Amino acid sequence: MTTSASDDQGFSTDAASPGTDPGDTTAALRDLASSIALLPQVSPPEGADQPEGAIALPVIEQDGQRYIPVFTSEDALRSAGADPGTALRIPIAALAANWPSDDMWLAVNPASEDGLGLPPDVVRALPVFAGGQDGAGENAPG
Repeated sequence: MTTSASDDQGFSTDAASPGTDPGDTTAALRDLASSIALLPQVSPPEGADQPEGAIALPVIEQDGQRYIPVFTSEDALRSAGADPGTALRIPIAALAANWPSDDMWLAVNPASEDGLGLPPDVVRALPVFAGGQDGAGENAPG
């Protein structure tokens, strides 16, 4: 996927550059939406209880913008300094379907050269891409 602007963390804050073919962007979003992400987890502070089944969403901040970081491989997670052994494996579409906030972006592989930042409206649309429902009825029962 081609991106247009990278920040100091190494990820773009745009899903695609203006010259990117919409089909390429759709294919990239479909691939991302149907993938499994590694979500870094940190133990709750001593004395703090985390409800059973709750997921801790790590948050990073860059230039006043808040991101939830996810990684598409153990290598990408390690290069960011996190431990793959403590990471939670979660389908990106499931995370997107329960997105916590209108001001929280998704940072995919934020420590890598090809990292990507997605705004909340794009994140919330990912479950549609995971289902292959592109408006053309590609996966319609037949």
